[in-house]
Amino acid sequence: MQTEVDQAATQLENFDLVDDIDVDVATKALLNPLILHKVLRSLDVPTLKSVRLVCTLWADVGATYLGKKGCLAIVSCRDVSTPVSIKCEQQLILSNHDLAKSIRLIYNRYCDCIVICTCSYLTCLPSNLVRILPEISDKLETFEFCGVMAFGPLQELWSTYDFPNLTHIYIDAEGDEFDKMATPSKMPQFLLLPNLKVFTLHMSPNCSNDLPRAMMSIMCQNLVNLAPNLEEVDLTAGFYLDLAICEKLKKLRFHYYPWGFEIDISKVEKMLESCRNSVENLSLEYLGWSYDYPVELNFHFPNLTHLGLLAADVYFIKNSLNITNLPKLTRLSIETNSTEFHDDVDLDSVRDISALLEGYHSRHGGITSLDIRCAHHPQFNNVDEQAPRILVYLFPAVKELKLNLRVEFQSDYDQYFLSLVETMRSFNDWELTCGQVQFDIATSYRTPATIYDHEFGSLLVIAVLGGVTGWRGLSNTSLQFTGHRRDRHRHAEFRLLDEMRDALLSCRAARSVTIAGFLMDQETKDNFQTFIRENNLPISVRD
Repeated sequence: MQTEVDQAATQLENFDLVDDIDVDVATKALLNPLILHKVLRSLDVPTLKSVRLVCTLWADVGATYLGKKGCLAIVSCRDVSTPVSIKCEQQLILSNHDLAKSIRLIYNRYCDCIVICTCSYLTCLPSNLVRILPEISDKLETFEFCGVMAFGPLQELWSTYDFPNLTHIYIDAEGDEFDKMATPSKMPQFLLLPNLKVFTLHMSPNCSNDLPRAMMSIMCQNLVNLAPNLEEVDLTAGFYLDLAICEKLKKLRFHYYPWGFEIDISKVEKMLESCRNSVENLSLEYLGWSYDYPVELNFHFPNLTHLGLLAADVYFIKNSLNITNLPKLTRLSIETNSTEFHDDVDLDSVRDISALLEGYHSRHGGITSLDIRCAHHPQFNNVDEQAPRILVYLFPAVKELKLNLRVEFQSDYDQYFLSLVETMRSFNDWELTCGQVQFDIATSYRTPATIYDHEFGSLLVIAVLGGVTGWRGLSNTSLQFTGHRRDRHRHAEFRLLDEMRDALLSCRAARSVTIAGFLMDQETKDNFQTFIRENNLPISVRD
């Protein structure tokens, strides 16, 4: 069959070269299902929707891929006359089930109820969806709930309809609205989900009522218990699951919301223990303000290859990070809480490398890929120049490095930049095959504009380049410096100083250097571009 596809594809590619007498051959090629499958599978959703109008054959072949790539959106809203309808899509589904592969059910959250909500459009499945579900339930592969605010629709769906081919469930729950709903007295028995592979729940932290949170926990546990082939769980919530039934679980992402209730470390460890033998990719995050005291985790994962601690100032695994407990671990991501900061973030609350290392007491020689995201502010840590060397000691086999450091303007340049140069030099022991180093400059309204020095950004670039000059893996490393545009009076300005020219030339072996978001006048831009061009440097400049 592959030979037939290749021959037909060659005919189609040469379509503009054939004579008029060969038009019939080309037409047959355009109507060849083998060719259509090869072409249409590469198109995006809007294009697929257009080309299906060409003819019945194109419609049928295109439906297969449109059903996989597209999603039938159904909006449940207060006013049934609202111009959001699935009438046309419904007719397409009933005539061609290949389109019924993915449904996104969207709940509009407008509600006037103050205490207990009884709005039918929020507590029940939409009538237009109920009408077509018997026709498509055995065809569905993906089901998304967006903005769901009540248990009724979830209960009805999983206890009434059979979804033998469903592979993905995504639930986005509005926690604050759950507090207004009448909570069911018990949860009905759900039907088996034999092919479910991915289950995702994102529950907002605004659900402060223990009862609806507990009911959501029971509902999710019921779903998990009936999905023996589950491979991935993504849980953002304030409760825990027992995953022992999921013997094929490969990936677990647990993002904990702390507001209104404290994390129960024994339950976290119990959840992790329930899937310790199967999980290969584990990500833990604590969504909230920095924790007052570290959460110590002790676990053993014999098959874990990728560990992500996205709140490394909260989760400490200490002696557990060793080759005995984690024999297959090769990729480690550590990130301090609140690193997705904005320009005006208070960096005082974001840890640096030395603070991160408080949670690591063992050496692991199997980790070859390291991703670190944190801040750099030595003024709060007594210029601990040994921390980066300890990092290299703990993970001696690193070949791939992603390093993202956020820095904030400080008037004491000597302390700041001397420490930074030593930090970067410490990583020379790694023979990197791939490196990505990024520095983001954070400006703060706490810093008076009268004392802000615009040379800070340029001196930062010079210091970092001076630290990486001797790297053995420099030719495999990309560097990026971002001076966030915001306030002209508190803005990192790029100046083409003599020291800058020397630093850039000393790092000409780097794979690439990017200067982005710096304030730069036109004359400096022109001179910089000339300097880059004359020296054939791998440097790009972005606004």
